[in-house]
Amino acid sequence: MSSGINLHCSEGVGGAWVDVRGLVYMLGTGGYNKLLRLLGKAGYEIHRSRSSTWVKGKKPCNELIKEINELVEKITSEEERGGAGGSECRPADIGSIINAVVGRVSSLIPSLKDAVDEVGVNLEAGNHVMLLGGPGSGKTLILDAIYEASGNPLYVNMADASAAGIEDLIIEAGCFDVILLDEVDKARNVALSPLLQLLDHGSRLRITKSGKATIIEVPWVRAVAVANPFNPRLRASNWWMPLMDRFVLIEVPQPSIDEIVAFMGKVTNAEMPSWVRELIEKYIDVITLRKAEQAAKYIAASVRRGRSGDAVKGRVEVMLRTTRIMANRQWSTEG
Repeated sequence: MSSGINLHCSEGVGGAWVDVRGLVYMLGTGGYNKLLRLLGKAGYEIHRSRSSTWVKGKKPCNELIKEINELVEKITSEEERGGAGGSECRPADIGSIINAVVGRVSSLIPSLKDAVDEVGVNLEAGNHVMLLGGPGSGKTLILDAIYEASGNPLYVNMADASAAGIEDLIIEAGCFDVILLDEVDKARNVALSPLLQLLDHGSRLRITKSGKATIIEVPWVRAVAVANPFNPRLRASNWWMPLMDRFVLIEVPQPSIDEIVAFMGKVTNAEMPSWVRELIEKYIDVITLRKAEQAAKYIAASVRRGRSGDAVKGRVEVMLRTTRIMANRQWSTEG
């Protein structure tokens, strides 16, 4: 294929569905979002989940994939000629980002709309925000949506980040309009230095590499962080309170059981069996949206292969029971 990406397509009632999320790695977030805008203007439906972005069209797979590839070629050729705006840094259009995020997140988990609205108001006011909630609360769903809606986001997983690694990411990124910090509660103290500089000094950072100093100035940049405030290791951390002082804290509520069941149907475009609710209720203490999506995809694939309902239910319960056992072991170790 001309895009170099193996696009997954499935045909059903009403047309074809093509998963285009993998193209973000080829086009970059700016080019990827441009692709989605062009497809939307062409009349295609865009359906998003946590891990996939589906383009739905009333035509066969081969025709839809061909049209997507033609748009990809157009975008990449424009970038090579400098027609996509070059590397000039611009402030983010926070309003447009939040509108896109509200549409995506509230369609999957309606109870998160208020939290997303609060994120938008604070970012427009010039504040950095930190989303607080336990596992499964939807923090990462919001972060993923902001990543996809932003033109030039910088994503950092703080669980395994170092100060030098973060500085390298910032230099390589060049332009970025939003900094997304995942798993902040698992960060190491030494990794926070460059971020604190950006948050404290008008988004200005001095980086020295091999004796050469580089000044990064991004005064319009806003940070969105997510953290689990119930992580036991925070009790012994001397950096947690000073870090929180730099953010507006927004609590993210836990989705209801009804929302989780509906979410599973939406991300797979399939009706969930009646026993799914029973298992969600039984294992609600370890159900995250990521785990719910994994289970939903397994159920949908198993049903397509003609497996019996009892067999599928049994395998899903093993999956969730194992998750609970592993979580209990981790909690006992950290406690």
